[in-house]
Amino acid sequence: MTTLVENLKAPKNARLELKTTEFAKDFIKTAAAASGLDMTAFIIASAFEKAEAVMEKQSRLQLSSKAYDRLNEILSETEDNVRPTPELIKLMRGKNGRRTPRL
Repeated sequence: MTTLVENLKAPKNARLELKTTEFAKDFIKTAAAASGLDMTAFIIASAFEKAEAVMEKQSRLQLSSKAYDRLNEILSETEDNVRPTPELIKLMRGKNGRRTPRL
């Protein structure tokens, strides 16, 4: 599996063009130089950081406070014979199909 750094160091064969103001260009150029990067590396690294944050947020489950409270109620209930449902087992196995430990 390749890392982000390896991907960023790969040969550049895709082009990304953007328009901006002279002020923004000069400001980014100054910040890139202060970081020891050229403008391309600075912009790509910054865009990747933002993209990772967006994708992380996208992958999280968002619950309303009412749903969160109900989930906590369910999780705190203790019964000696609680067994996971087939649907829960299927969900927990996910896309890779790996087996979960027997409960």
